[in-house]
Amino acid sequence: MKVNNIIEYTEKIAPFDAAAEWDNVGLLVGDKNAEISRVLLALDITPEVVKEAKEKGAGLIVSHHPVIFSPISALKPDAAEYLLAKYDIAALCLHTNLDRAEEGVNVALGKALGLKNTVFYPDDFLLVGEPETPCDADAYAEIIKDKLHAPSVRYTDGKVRRAAVSSGGGGEGVELYKKYGFDAFVTGEMKHHQYLYAQAHGIAAFDAGHFSTEDVVIKPLCDMLKKEFPDAEFLTSDKCVCPYKAI
Repeated sequence: MKVNNIIEYTEKIAPFDAAAEWDNVGLLVGDKNAEISRVLLALDITPEVVKEAKEKGAGLIVSHHPVIFSPISALKPDAAEYLLAKYDIAALCLHTNLDRAEEGVNVALGKALGLKNTVFYPDDFLLVGEPETPCDADAYAEIIKDKLHAPSVRYTDGKVRRAAVSSGGGGEGVELYKKYGFDAFVTGEMKHHQYLYAQAHGIAAFDAGHFSTEDVVIKPLCDMLKKEFPDAEFLTSDKCVCPYKAI
């Protein structure tokens, strides 16, 4: 199998041209014609993840966050980009195109939370559905923390009857509550003014952390790749973990 086989398949499920114009997706490091038999999946490509790929014999890392985003002015020996080139490991990054995919990040987040009767709005990076049981914000915060294995959940008060999810840094989605008729909103990052907006409009808004709201896509993506390429080996990273602790 070649790296390009994976590229062509992921292009079908998460077209690269669906990515936001400011994004950087696709094969960012390596040769598309390189032969591979093992692939490592991770939310982030950190130096630890690259070393893990080398130790496990993976010739390709598929990640959500781009390993190269801004222009690089220097490459240090301990940088992930340097190590990828040093160990001849390719990097395929699926970012906002995977957020917008029908089997991508936001859909995976909705499934992880058990939302039902869902409707997906890819242009707005938003999935809307109903919780398993309507409840208040205190109870739903506990549900989110448990289902996403989140270190912490920050939230505003309110009732949860129809919830929207927008993974990662999707805090601005809270302002779409009138357009899509939700009274609860789950994301990975919210700014102060967005909390105030939620509070002023009676929205139960939940910030469960960027990592926890996006890492939910890695296993489903791994399972899809295993099904498509049964003769290759696909692994999820043990070294890609939430980068912070909370009390």
